[in-house]
Amino acid sequence: MSHDFEKISDLIVNKCLNIKKGEKVLIITDQNKRKIADSIFKSANKITDSVLLQIPVTRFDGDEPSQQVYDICGKADVIIAPTTMSLSHTKALVNARKKNARVATLPGINEDLFLRAVDTDYETMSDLTKGLAEFFRGKDNVHVTTEKGTDVTFSIKGRVGYVLDGLCHNKGDFVNLPDGEFAIAPIEDAMNGTIVVDLSMAPDNKTEFGIIGKLEDESIELEIKNGKIISFKGEQAQILKKVLENADENANCIAEFGIGTNPKAKIIGNILEDEKALGTIHFAFGSNVSLGGKNQSNVHLDGVISKAEVVVNNCKLIRKGKIII
Repeated sequence: MSHDFEKISDLIVNKCLNIKKGEKVLIITDQNKRKIADSIFKSANKITDSVLLQIPVTRFDGDEPSQQVYDICGKADVIIAPTTMSLSHTKALVNARKKNARVATLPGINEDLFLRAVDTDYETMSDLTKGLAEFFRGKDNVHVTTEKGTDVTFSIKGRVGYVLDGLCHNKGDFVNLPDGEFAIAPIEDAMNGTIVVDLSMAPDNKTEFGIIGKLEDESIELEIKNGKIISFKGEQAQILKKVLENADENANCIAEFGIGTNPKAKIIGNILEDEKALGTIHFAFGSNVSLGGKNQSNVHLDGVISKAEVVVNNCKLIRKGKIII
């Protein structure tokens, strides 16, 4: 294992998660991410006895692991999950957090991303992300537009924003490494308008329904009524439609609005990194329980958008992709 892998793994274990001797650490991975998992496991074992659990690759982001994995997660103090498909919004990890586990997921992580984007200026990124959370506190209404056709309004009344700044030190905390985003769950039935996704869209890994990832030549246009997608326009949009239709009855529901705050993140077609790119915004559909919402689904699919105008309670927050607070 290279020195660079060890350096980043030590950073995750010590700075991001602040693991202490005696804590029960569980690392969940699959065959595609084993090299990264082995490195993190080695770093965690320097501090405390840890367990490495390899599971089958799940079908798509948000798909539930087995009951056995659910039970094992419920006994951990810290969970680190470098996996092909995202476990972030699964019942298994939501339940573990309710039992005070600190959780760091790394869905779709690859070696380049692991070595390039995890080591960032966490203090500066945290200040910006916390500033966004403070800005959204007590706000009710959001209006998002773009030159490519996004024009959507939604309510966040009573919802609390989440600071995903890579620092996961308190009971029940959650990070998604490499991190850097503010996220909030819109009111499930209070979004209307059009969303045009122009940068990237999940699924960004191969599924039986296809793969989307980076959007090169076309956008995905989604018409939203009362929080549900009622129209999918574009060839790539049909892949998204198939995944949602084959997930569960709650999959086609707005789950998240997010803003990227990581200056090191780039648009590469990997949602894990793309949604963190500074000044981008993203919407997700499916489960939002992990973000304080009410919709439980076994899928969570994000779409990333560039150069948005974001107005919150009639106050402009983002102008053409630049955060101006």
